[in-house]
Amino acid sequence: MHTARGTSSAKNATNHAMFLANVSRHFVSLEIEPMLEAVGRSALSVLGDICVVDRMWAGTPTRILEVRATQDAWMEEPGALASVARGEIRIDGDRSRLSVPIGTGSERYGALSFAKNDGLVHSAADLVLAQELGDRMALAIRNVREHRRVAEALGDRERLISIAAHELRGPLCSLRLCLQSLKRGRVTLPPKVTRMLDIMVKEERRVAHLIDDLLDLGRIRSGQLELELSSFDLCEVVREVGDQMQVQATGAGSKLNFDLQGPVVGHWDRGRLNQVVTNLVTNAVKYGQGQPVIIRAGADDQRSFARLEVSDRGRGIPPEMHGRIFEPFKRVVVNGHPDGLGLGLFIVRSIVQQLGGAVNVDSRPGEGATFVVELPLQVTHRHHIASHDGDGKAVHAAVFSVDR
Repeated sequence: MHTARGTSSAKNATNHAMFLANVSRHFVSLEIEPMLEAVGRSALSVLGDICVVDRMWAGTPTRILEVRATQDAWMEEPGALASVARGEIRIDGDRSRLSVPIGTGSERYGALSFAKNDGLVHSAADLVLAQELGDRMALAIRNVREHRRVAEALGDRERLISIAAHELRGPLCSLRLCLQSLKRGRVTLPPKVTRMLDIMVKEERRVAHLIDDLLDLGRIRSGQLELELSSFDLCEVVREVGDQMQVQATGAGSKLNFDLQGPVVGHWDRGRLNQVVTNLVTNAVKYGQGQPVIIRAGADDQRSFARLEVSDRGRGIPPEMHGRIFEPFKRVVVNGHPDGLGLGLFIVRSIVQQLGGAVNVDSRPGEGATFVVELPLQVTHRHHIASHDGDGKAVHAAVFSVDR
């Protein structure tokens, strides 16, 4: 007799463990009600004919969930269950009801209850199982609430960044007009004033670039980074960027070398592709330690792809950082100080992905870095994708399908 009872208990323990392992997948949901329903329905086969979740809502007992396996199954009113503070089993004739709290103290969510009318009584093992479910529900609910809190905080941050960037553009535009007026004036300025004016123009451009990056960040994360497609030669864009970057490269002691196997004509957004090339060349000049920067462009006709490479001979990037450098706000320390906002490569990746392409880096410490961009030569209609940034925030972006 004892052997039979022991065998039955062992079997129940095994079944309960298997059930918990199977139901655990539902606790990763970021929506409370669907999670409760999925767990409740799964538990009917183990703990009863009906499952309910009750809680106090604005001082009123409220039933959040009710799922049943049989039509004649019934449960007490929410007022009798919502305030259950400890696990209990109540037996009334052929009916057995089991209730456990979901959470404790200030984090108490409500109560989880099961009932069955088949004459079988809930056991102490059933109570332990139900309480384990209640505890896991409480943890899942706490995680959902924390995720929502963080998402709201991130949303507030994004809105603040966007508003600040927009507000800064006005006075910055006025400052630019004033600087242009001074430089174009007919009065000859003293050399010291001219040097100071050149510094102001340079800093104004730097701040304008930072503001543009912040605005692009907002557009990318809201899925509003629009592309204007047209046909043009990638090599022309590379030459344009080279002309624009010559002064900066010379100032850093670097020389820009080109290996252009063109023309490479594709259907892309010219302004955004100029931005991609500019960001990559700027990075190469900034971190290239005064060594030459090589820019290559060509086409893979068999795959109908364009390929752009920007290489430097700087200090290189550790392998563990290859993925992280494309995340927003990942800044590199230059001369002991963080440089920029850390958005350049994030924007590059976002634009390239919208164009149906990919960007990667090949680098080792002390051996420089080569950034490789591959783009389809033709893109047609848009669809939407969602990815995640380093903050864990979902990033939605419109991308273009590829003609192959």
